[in-house]
Amino acid sequence: MREKIGKLNCLRRPGEDDTQSVVLLHGFGADASDLFSLADFLDPEEKWNFVFPEAPLEVPLGPMMSGRGWFPISVREMEGGIDFSQARPPHMEASCELVFDMLFHINAKKCILGGFSQGAMISTEVALNNPEDIAGLILLSGTLLDEKNWTKKAPLLKGKPFVQSHGMQDGVLPFALAQRLFNILKDAGMNGGFISFSGGHEIPLMVLQKIKEFLKAQFESY
Repeated sequence: MREKIGKLNCLRRPGEDDTQSVVLLHGFGADASDLFSLADFLDPEEKWNFVFPEAPLEVPLGPMMSGRGWFPISVREMEGGIDFSQARPPHMEASCELVFDMLFHINAKKCILGGFSQGAMISTEVALNNPEDIAGLILLSGTLLDEKNWTKKAPLLKGKPFVQSHGMQDGVLPFALAQRLFNILKDAGMNGGFISFSGGHEIPLMVLQKIKEFLKAQFESY
């Protein structure tokens, strides 16, 4: 089901209880449909509401090719391994405001927010700035941004559950930076686990199985 929620175009897979929602943000160059099929795997009984927003920016991917992005990334940055740990990417604040506005319109009593790659970065930033609205985080092949500010704000998420995954051979977002992000969140008091796997910039089946267990634990304890 495609609909506009707030100011973002979204795909939504309704569940029995729309007060319990999972919001998953796609990565750079993809669109709302990229992660949509995960809803049926993660929740085959259709208990929970799943929302897949589409990033606001059209980004070039090559000759006559484009996708969607939450903030611009150059091809050179992607080929060399992206490190935004000491920077705030352009347009990030605007995208985060759009995501938060979308969450306001969903108005779930319990919302698990997450995403893949760039979607995981935006999810982390949104959660750090709106900790009371996020019940938990799913960070798939994300990375550390703006380390000084994220470290300062991380204690606001103390006690919140999260699950993070990353491929040890990831050539786009370095594994070491993902580990550093995990340590910052854990040291701040978040309750989470790190799933490392032999692979690259991807979401393998074993990670999806762990996410499925994570969601079940969060919603069934509600």
